[in-house]
Amino acid sequence: MRFSVLVVIALILLGTVYRLWPILAGMPELWAFFLTEDGYLMLTVSRNMALGSGMSVSDGTIATNGVQPMIAFFFALPYLATGGDKVTSLIGVHLIHTGIALAALFAIRAFAARLLAPRDMSPAWPWAVALLWFLAPLLLRHSMNGLETGLYTLFLVLTLLVFARVLDAGNDATLAQRLGLGAICGLVVLARNDGVFFVTSVFLTWAVITLFVHRQSVAGLLTRLVPPGLLSIAVAAPWLINNKLRFGSIVPVSGTAQSADAVFGQNAALLPAKLFEDAFPMLPIPGGLETNPAVMAVAATAVAFVLFVFLVRLARHGSPSGRAIAVAFLLHGAALAFYYGYFFGAAHFLSRYLAPLAPVLIVAALAAAIETGRLLIRRAPEALAWAYAGGGIALSLAFLIRALLPGATLQGHEQVVAWTQDNVSQDTWVGAVQTGTLGYWHDRTYNLDGKVNPEALAARLSEGHVLNYVTASEIDYVIDWAGVGGWVEMDAAQGGFADAFELVIRDDDANLSVMRRRN
Repeated sequence: MRFSVLVVIALILLGTVYRLWPILAGMPELWAFFLTEDGYLMLTVSRNMALGSGMSVSDGTIATNGVQPMIAFFFALPYLATGGDKVTSLIGVHLIHTGIALAALFAIRAFAARLLAPRDMSPAWPWAVALLWFLAPLLLRHSMNGLETGLYTLFLVLTLLVFARVLDAGNDATLAQRLGLGAICGLVVLARNDGVFFVTSVFLTWAVITLFVHRQSVAGLLTRLVPPGLLSIAVAAPWLINNKLRFGSIVPVSGTAQSADAVFGQNAALLPAKLFEDAFPMLPIPGGLETNPAVMAVAATAVAFVLFVFLVRLARHGSPSGRAIAVAFLLHGAALAFYYGYFFGAAHFLSRYLAPLAPVLIVAALAAAIETGRLLIRRAPEALAWAYAGGGIALSLAFLIRALLPGATLQGHEQVVAWTQDNVSQDTWVGAVQTGTLGYWHDRTYNLDGKVNPEALAARLSEGHVLNYVTASEIDYVIDWAGVGGWVEMDAAQGGFADAFELVIRDDDANLSVMRRRN
């Protein structure tokens, strides 16, 4: 027992130090090791909030709602403390992320213990689930990305733990307990707007249990569920009202921009691989193989087997509250997978969108390993589960070490930032499709894909492009990855943009293009 406790402590310390590595290493790791392109969109807004410009981009001149509000307020704190210093504040961002991840680690352990009891009461298994989440390379990076992924995961799990306590109390659940559940459900939506799927799943599960398990009348159902339901709406309402009144839709402009070019079902082929990576987070699938038919079949079969065994185990051996919170989480997962697989664009973000499902899928995979071992390995029934947990943690550590070796890719936008800093004055306006990193380091930057710029989004939706928007703007340079340099050739036959801008650089090797306004 003492040895196992020491191993858990050591692994928690390793995961924590790894998350703090950018702080210890300093620049350029501080800005490029974890923080993503979209993460910098969030940080730019948070910095402007701290400087008194509200939720805005482009040197505070363009209001936006293309972020998730709760984490934006958290990230504003280090900028408030440093007077907006762009480098020092990143230390605070990493510390906030690490604190959230540590809180999620303990919440996931408690969540796993709920789902694995009473069939398996050993404390080792919940810790194995939590550590797999904490150390898995892809999930670790998602939890440190400058976005809401880690915070959202934490609030999902915390809400289910609160839900379990309300269910354990049954008909004796107090008004305070029920209102507490409603309040935290509202916070889930503020953590990420697709939390509406989750809140719906929780209340649907709660309604079914109230009616058919607790044998309440419809009037009793309404008495118990309506007050917390209204409170959840009240908590989330300020953000939703802000979106509708100021930007015309309760969906943030980022969501509209990412789905603007979506085709029904365009991400469906990626679902097996992404769900597999959440259930087996130590086994990332290379991007080139994700839609390979054989890989898709193996991944889909593995996920289906894991979920089937898990659900059978829950039905036979799970506690009532454990079954309920698992069902609520899986209903939410089904809604997320269907929405992002069939109705959304931005396929490259699918892994991040589905990452909050990892806690329940890891529990399901471990439970399936335990039950399969009991059935197939009489002399060592836990061997398969230990292979999954121990082998998974070992593989995860190997991947994490590999990312620290020389030659590992950092952020991917450093060349765009470097050219801008070396060649463009701070008072010159630039534009880019991808403006997260560039817009953070160069304040006077126009976002052109519309994720945080409602004006550019309106141009995309009305004209199908932003060429006329750029031509009519005060932008003097368009600086981005190499492919954007094709805008001049694309518009050459019509003039307009091609008459206004000349191609200065298109370097495929450096993945850099620069277009400059003609004098």
